[in-house]
Amino acid sequence: MADSILKIQQVSKVFDLGRGRQLQAVQGISFDVEKNSICVLLGPSGCGKSTVLRMMAGLETPTSGQIVIGGQEVDGPGRDRGMIFQAYTSFDWLSVRKNVEFGMKINGLSAADRRSRAEHFLDLVGLTKFADAYPSQLSGGMRQRVAIARTLANDPEVLLMDEPFGALDAETRWLMQELMIDVAEKTNTTMVIVTHDLEEAIFLADKIIFLSSHPGKLKEIIVPEFKGGKRIPDKEHIIKLNGYSDMEEKLMRLMREEGRRDE
Repeated sequence: MADSILKIQQVSKVFDLGRGRQLQAVQGISFDVEKNSICVLLGPSGCGKSTVLRMMAGLETPTSGQIVIGGQEVDGPGRDRGMIFQAYTSFDWLSVRKNVEFGMKINGLSAADRRSRAEHFLDLVGLTKFADAYPSQLSGGMRQRVAIARTLANDPEVLLMDEPFGALDAETRWLMQELMIDVAEKTNTTMVIVTHDLEEAIFLADKIIFLSSHPGKLKEIIVPEFKGGKRIPDKEHIIKLNGYSDMEEKLMRLMREEGRRDE
């Protein structure tokens, strides 16, 4: 069993709506994320997946419980975590290369080091030919590749992704999923990914954290054992594996159960 890099310990989050009203988003959630793993947060809409991710990023503060990364409690954003959102976050006035270099420049890396690292990560995400283009000239999938390269270039210990491919068409989406498998294998970056897409969860996850409907509680921790402890690099192969359809059926059943709780 790999060492845990991220620990979520009895975390709850209550939002103050004003005038004495409160909304409990998540309640008493505990789980670990192993180093160099891909952990997927899955559950019905409104179950608090993104809230949990934002607390990991330090963008929200738990009402109770704690989140620990590398032995240190999270008390705000930090360079040990990188965040990628569904919305494209590139700077339109900067070239692709300059976008990737942006965070490194703020962190004080030399021009030579910035360029070298930018070239490495642009190659990793398949954007070398587009280094001098501008984000407005790129497709949605390519703009997300820019965001991934920029975030990885800052060398985070954990990459946090909130529905990163939700706005993409089906073909681009599965190509981006395959890219993330390749990135995980080549960089050993720990990833936590929020999705509501069952196929995406099965394909990407080393471990699935399934949350109940609102307020989000830990319903089940699921390890896709049918993969045999390996990551499958392409979609057409994983769907042929014995156990894939059983896993998909299990997740659909869990989704349906939680959906009925909200009726």
